[in-house]
Amino acid sequence: MSDAMTQVKFTLEAAIVSDFKLRCATAGISMASVVREWMKTRNPARESRLSHRTRPHRRNAVQGIIALLNSIMEAEAEYRDNIPEHFTQRYEDADSACEMLSQAISCLEETF
Repeated sequence: MSDAMTQVKFTLEAAIVSDFKLRCATAGISMASVVREWMKTRNPARESRLSHRTRPHRRNAVQGIIALLNSIMEAEAEYRDNIPEHFTQRYEDADSACEMLSQAISCLEETF
């Protein structure tokens, strides 16, 4: 497959893109060939389909997400609890974030 036929679009910061372009040009290789080789070695979509094939695997994946959300919520609650009293807006924002995380966890727990 030629480089002209390979199109991959990424949303990145301009500085990262320009650095990538410069490094590829310096190495004398095309950006498309780098991305194509990377995609050959890593196919997350296929891995995802295979690893979540059965209900127990999906349940384990959801439980992992719930554990991650719980740890984020605990960190956010600790942040909220250490906010000085005169920062009411920050406290309300952190409290709102905790409430939304709690709702997301409840929704996931109801699902599985």
